[in-house]
Amino acid sequence: MENSKLLPGEKYFQEVRTITFRKEEYSYIHTGIIDEDGEMWTTTEMDEANIFQVYNQYRIKHGIPFPDEISRIREHYGLSAAKMAQILGFGINQYRMYEDGEVPSVSNARTIIAAREKNIFISFVEASKSEMSVQEYMRIKKKIEASDGDCKQIALPSEYTGFRSLSPDKVANVVQLIISTIGSTFVTKMNKLLFYADFIHYKRHGYGITGITYRALPFGPVPEHWGVLYSSLPGIDMEEFVYPSGQSGIKLEAFEKTGNILNDSEIRSIERVCALFSKMSAGEISKTSHLEKGWIMNKDNRSEISYQDAFALNYD
Repeated sequence: MENSKLLPGEKYFQEVRTITFRKEEYSYIHTGIIDEDGEMWTTTEMDEANIFQVYNQYRIKHGIPFPDEISRIREHYGLSAAKMAQILGFGINQYRMYEDGEVPSVSNARTIIAAREKNIFISFVEASKSEMSVQEYMRIKKKIEASDGDCKQIALPSEYTGFRSLSPDKVANVVQLIISTIGSTFVTKMNKLLFYADFIHYKRHGYGITGITYRALPFGPVPEHWGVLYSSLPGIDMEEFVYPSGQSGIKLEAFEKTGNILNDSEIRSIERVCALFSKMSAGEISKTSHLEKGWIMNKDNRSEISYQDAFALNYD
């Protein structure tokens, strides 16, 4: 793991621990470092991966939106985080903190969920009208009325999506960054590179990057509905490549760079994947993925792979 280079006598360790969060107990896989004297500690990065496992469970149990869902509601109405906080009656920086990963209270979560419905959100604006100038009120109301109906919920994030909502734009960013780093890439190899990028990021931070669900298919982990996914990516072309032998494959080419929405930790995870696997052929990375617990445990039924299996990765 980055930012945690081991000194002589030190080693990583993982163990199942239980923690109390908001008066409820949750189990998680604790990652840390231990030295030859038995002293244990964690890095900031490890702390994030440890606590986000707990946050994820709490959100699922209580129906609390995940950060990217919270961001999407605000973006749907075209408002700033500060303005969303004001309209919903939160503290001035509270909505931004929720987007950054802080877990809302159950009552605030229900308010955010209710704001998905356009008519309800307009009623929130009306209730906070006295806190705005007439011009600001009219401008915000016009923005909301011009929005495209309710902010519909995408498939619920889960352990099979890395607790993220599927984002084609983010997938496109990942694919473009990989191609710009190692060149045009065959689909068979890109499938594995995406898997490792998502799972390495989950191991380091407690959540994935793209929201992709992966299945354990014969040639390794593969994004669900990969053909539809790749063909829908902005700025990416799928081109058939024919070898002199007559065999063919599908190459992914980047023809247009889209706006970057990846954060620094996501970019670092992708760069790490490129450094690890750029020299491997599609066949070599496929064989490598066959050594991963997530593929081994699910290959017989071609099942979805839980991101929790990231903690058993052979590479990070």
